Amino acid sequence: MNKKLVIIMVIIISVASTVGIVKAAGMTADWLRVGTQDEGGVTFFNGTIINETTGDDDADNPVTFGDNVRIDGRVYRGATAGTSDSMPFIVNDNMEIAGTLAVGNITATGLTGSGIVSSDNLASNAVTQGVEDNNTTITTTESGTNYATAAEVSITTGDSPLFCMFSGYGTTDAINQSIKIALIVDDIIQVNSYRSATMGDGVGHIILTTNGIYSMTAGAHTIQLGWNTDTGATASLYFNTLDCIELKK
Repeated sequence: MNKKLVIIMVIIISVASTVGIVKAAGMTADWLRVGTQDEGGVTFFNGTIINETTGDDDADNPVTFGDNVRIDGRVYRGATAGTSDSMPFIVNDNMEIAGTLAVGNITATGLTGSGIVSSDNLASNAVTQGVEDNNTTITTTESGTNYATAAEVSITTGDSPLFCMFSGYGTTDAINQSIKIALIVDDIIQVNSYRSATMGDGVGHIILTTNGIYSMTAGAHTIQLGWNTDTGATASLYFNTLDCIELKK
């Protein structure tokens, strides 16, 4: 082969490689730069990008992007876009979102954070609850330091406040006789709830109400409405109601 023919063949191969006519079966390079400052370039990957190297004990080495990544299309996993296949997009790490997250449905094994309530972070005693007892007509002749029970409720609370309120109306069998009521929490009379009312001329009825807020320790509790009248009198209560509500944040 003469010198002129060799030169011609070199020129043809060089031109063909430059315009992309020659296809390489494979290429290994330490680095590849596409584009320059202020003038980007385009790289075509008509297939899959993988990292074929492994770490210690054949640990998988991921493809690493060492900068911010901009994706103009949608991101999905598997050959089919959308939710029709059984290959959901998986993020194997914690995630922070600077903007707004809009989702169609949320299936979660646990949600935490301010304002998020789930079965994982909801304490068994964290729900506000209420109990009530009521009676239509009851009578008593108890007096002095002895109290009959007009209503009674049982409630299991956490370490939380308990609001209790009683209301009803009653009569006595003689004029100028009184009815006295008080809330009794776990067998202890609550002095701040003590109320008393007198029939006066013995006509009509007297209205009785009392209430209080009590700090409860976790556990079972009994709240009663104790009541009595004057010595020798008979008092009656009608349609009385005792309500207690555990208060939660």
